Amino acid sequence: MDAWSRGRVALIGDATHCPSSLSGMGSGLALVGAYVLAGELAAAHGDHRVALRDYCEPARR
Repeated sequence: MDAWSRGRVALIGDATHCPSSLSGMGSGLALVGAYVLAGELAAAHGDHRVALRDYCEPARR
């Protein structure tokens, strides 16, 4: 995939954070991802475009 987001829609949760379908770690990692995304939204003062860009491509900061 070229990007994890398009407009106001982002691929998050188990779909992006499951290291292996056999590991049982997807839910825990999804919670960490949600926490990081919430932090990006706060840092971007609610601008979802900036937050999703920084969440999906942290190297661009």
